Amino acid sequence: HRYIIKDGPYAGTYAEGPEYTSQGAFGTMPEINDMESVLVGNHLVNYYGLDTLETGAMITWAMELYEKGILTDEDTGGIKLEFGNKEALWEMIHKIANREGLGDILAEGPLRAAKRIGRGSEKYLVHVKGMSNLHSDERPTPSLALNVATATRGSDHLRSRPAIDLYNLPIQVLDKVYRNPIPYEGPLVNSYSSYVGKAWMVLWQEMLYMAVDCIGMCKYHTIFLGVNHPSFEEFARSIYLNAGLEFTPQQVWEVANRAYTLERMFNLREGFGREDDWLVDRYFDEPTPLGLPVARGRAIDREKFKEMLDEYYQLHEWDENGVPTPELLKKLGLEGEPSHIL
Repeated sequence: HRYIIKDGPYAGTYAEGPEYTSQGAFGTMPEINDMESVLVGNHLVNYYGLDTLETGAMITWAMELYEKGILTDEDTGGIKLEFGNKEALWEMIHKIANREGLGDILAEGPLRAAKRIGRGSEKYLVHVKGMSNLHSDERPTPSLALNVATATRGSDHLRSRPAIDLYNLPIQVLDKVYRNPIPYEGPLVNSYSSYVGKAWMVLWQEMLYMAVDCIGMCKYHTIFLGVNHPSFEEFARSIYLNAGLEFTPQQVWEVANRAYTLERMFNLREGFGREDDWLVDRYFDEPTPLGLPVARGRAIDREKFKEMLDEYYQLHEWDENGVPTPELLKKLGLEGEPSHIL
């Protein structure tokens, strides 16, 4: 999409987008109910070459620190860094890009910025593996929480996102989706607040997303959004029609599993482990204050989440520390891959 900003200080600006994440980064998270904020913010990060999500998350974190009194006007250079202040949001984007004042600190990303600010600021970070979380709130949904905790690229919703878990679909439909193309004998539950069977849903969606990445398809045109959308059977057919290569749905799954295991091995080699497949304390200790009544007041149960993580590792054929087993590596033909040398 392309758009022109017609009014305000950025009138006449021609830009593209905004995508889903920009709307959250410059609208939902900073509590600005104004599309102009999103359009201008989206334009500025595109202009500067900044990441939409990380930029919005860092500014929103700074807004919370300002609200709590951890950051003062002296720290912000006089900017009233209040929730709902779109002009302050825009100004901070400029300052981050040009490494000016507080922007120089926020440009470091969540972990380094928290170390520089200190004063208990790290308590308010929402991140996984040093990557800020998406504007959606996973506290009511254990499956989505496990997704962001275990993603190989920080809190990445594009590594797994079992969105159909939210639809309260009949069990027969879930059986058809999640017990193919390889068998799964465990339970499936059609309540998004349940922890039962969600480890498999996250793993299954990982394989789907990795297969899509290998093929070069858009994830939004898959079963991610609807049960009648393309899945492994259609992927195998697409490969044959486009490249003349014959794959079974099970072989497509195996390719995805091999690729995802390689990503896991790379992370392990670089020092990431089980302790990094976890959520910040706010997920467990602070029930969500907003949203629909059915979702409000929910938090992740720490012990149930630990059990779900254990199950997730077992289903992956990883050990209790999240390391792929020798048996899995041999099965996938990765026993000679150097990334497993930790």
